[in-house]
Amino acid sequence: MLAALGGLSACQSGQKKNAETTDSTTVATIAPVQAPVAGSFYKQFKGTLAGQPVTLQLIKYNPGKYEGWYVYDKVGEPIGLSLARETGDSLILAEYAGINNENMLSGAFNGMQYRGTWTGNGKTFEFELTENMDNAIAFEVHTFEDSAKLFPNKDNSPIGRASESMVWPTGGADQATIEFLRTSLYPELKPGEMPVQAIKSAVLVYLESYQDNAKDIDTTGNEDGPGASWNWETNSSASVVWNKFPLLAVAKLGYEYSGGAHGNYGTSFEAYDLAAKKKLTVTDVFKPGYKPVLGTALDKSFRKLYKVPANQPLDEAYLFKKHIEPNENFYLTDKGVVFNFVPYEIAAYAVGQITLFVPWSDIRAIVQDTYLPKP
Repeated sequence: MLAALGGLSACQSGQKKNAETTDSTTVATIAPVQAPVAGSFYKQFKGTLAGQPVTLQLIKYNPGKYEGWYVYDKVGEPIGLSLARETGDSLILAEYAGINNENMLSGAFNGMQYRGTWTGNGKTFEFELTENMDNAIAFEVHTFEDSAKLFPNKDNSPIGRASESMVWPTGGADQATIEFLRTSLYPELKPGEMPVQAIKSAVLVYLESYQDNAKDIDTTGNEDGPGASWNWETNSSASVVWNKFPLLAVAKLGYEYSGGAHGNYGTSFEAYDLAAKKKLTVTDVFKPGYKPVLGTALDKSFRKLYKVPANQPLDEAYLFKKHIEPNENFYLTDKGVVFNFVPYEIAAYAVGQITLFVPWSDIRAIVQDTYLPKP
């Protein structure tokens, strides 16, 4: 499937030029298009929450399905959002960061502005956000979903469901950068293949494979056929987490249920340095010998997020091991780095996905100078 079980950098030479100021040696920027409210979209908003500057990345896949990330600009740690309720011209978005988090953004939304109140921890603050695509890559959102009966001729047949969504770069940078992003984000696309063709094909291939199982199922003496464990489902989607040239972060979330007690899910993050036209690895960002320092910082972040006392071993509080080791599932902001660990990777399924932010101030000595903010 297309999505797998899925700050301005200090490098001043990487800053983007506007098309109006380009010279003969500079490739003109493809300007983002201000799109009207539609059935699906990606938009970036800027404004204030509780008087603090914030930036919101918001995706609408289809009516009733949204995903977002917002960040306090001075902090640089993105907070995930999912749709709690959509009613007419209003949106209620719920945070899904931390334990027992019940924080909500609720307000009027007209596609260009989002204003209302943030509530949480017994407090209420006003927010006001306006669409703003400055220094950001523009994306189209493509989505497709379908379903199929395991036994097409049976009314009570189990059903397989599949959905695919993708973000397709369309502007906000020169053509070479846009093409680089398209190829890096979706290397499985064939030359000339359109995004909607690819996601539709992925869904239909899954459903065809699902129905192939029917020939191997013995339903003799069982008029009702297979039970609920054959109501299979797969979903994959992509969202924009950070979008401030030259850094870009895309999250690819995947979920699959194919029988058993529960489905499996996870998010893979992709970090990009657009100035270098490069998909980043940890060795691009960190200096040799980085693991002990970064591991200690991840332990500290986990203790803070999960409220684990300093004297309590982490393998007695959620985790499989005493210490966390960095992986390749990460992305950058202008204030730090975020690492993600999917269920079963470092803790039991019940703990869920673990996402940890480490500010540059905690690990400055091991970070390549390119990605550190300049004084």
